[in-house]
Amino acid sequence: MGETSAFFSLTLIAAVLASACILWPRAISRAQGMARTFYVGSAVMSFAALLWILLGSFGILPQGTESPWLLRILIYRGWTVIGTGLSSTLMIVMALAVGTKSPINKSACSFITSPFVLKGLCLSVSVAFICTEIGKVAHDTEMRQFFLQSGYAVWFLYFIIVTETLAATCLLFARTLLAAAFALTLIMIGAITTHLHNRDPFSDSLEALHLLILLACIVLIRLLGERALARPHEAKVAYCE
Repeated sequence: MGETSAFFSLTLIAAVLASACILWPRAISRAQGMARTFYVGSAVMSFAALLWILLGSFGILPQGTESPWLLRILIYRGWTVIGTGLSSTLMIVMALAVGTKSPINKSACSFITSPFVLKGLCLSVSVAFICTEIGKVAHDTEMRQFFLQSGYAVWFLYFIIVTETLAATCLLFARTLLAAAFALTLIMIGAITTHLHNRDPFSDSLEALHLLILLACIVLIRLLGERALARPHEAKVAYCE
C-alpha cells in the first residue's frame, strides 16, 4: 500500500473507531472523562513529536531504519487526533442538521461539545506547526532552494515561518483561535497548491492535507459547537437524543 493510500485508509479507520468510542458510553461523566483523556493524549503525543524533532535537529537522536515510521506515527498522532476531529465535527453537523431525529445520545453530545476536545485539536495543530518551523530552520538551505524553484522569493520563506509561528501560538487562545485557523488554512491551501504546481508526488502534500483537515475541524467545531451550546437545555437534549 502506498503512502497516500495508507494515509486515507488510516484516517477513515480512525474516524470510524473514534465515532464508535464517542457513541459507546451512556454516562455523561464518562464522556467528559474521555474528552479530558483525549486532551491529555493529544498533549503527550504532540510534545513527544516536538522532542523528537528537536533532538533530531541537533543530531542527538540516532536515526535507525525504523525511525521514519515512528516519527510519522508521532506526526500524525497515531491518527487518533484526526479521527476524533472528523467524527466530532460530523456528529455536530448531524445533530444540528437532523434535529430531533439525530441518533446522537446526550453523552456523545457532551463529548463533542467539550472544550477539551477543541483544546486538544488546537494544541496538536499548534505544536505540529512549531515542529514544522523547526524543521524549516534546521534545513534552511533546502527550504530556500525549494522556495526559489517554486517561483517564490527567499524572503517569502521567512515570512511564512514567522506567520505560521504566530498563528500557531494564537491557536491556543480563544479570542484569536478562529483568525489563526483561517490564516493557517490559507497557508496550507497554498502549500498543497505549490506541490501540485511543481508536479511533486501527492504524498509530499499529506502533512499539509492532514493539518488542513484538522484546521477545518477546529473552525467547524468552534462555530457549530457554540451554536449547539447556545441552544436552551431542552432543545439541546432534543437535538442529541
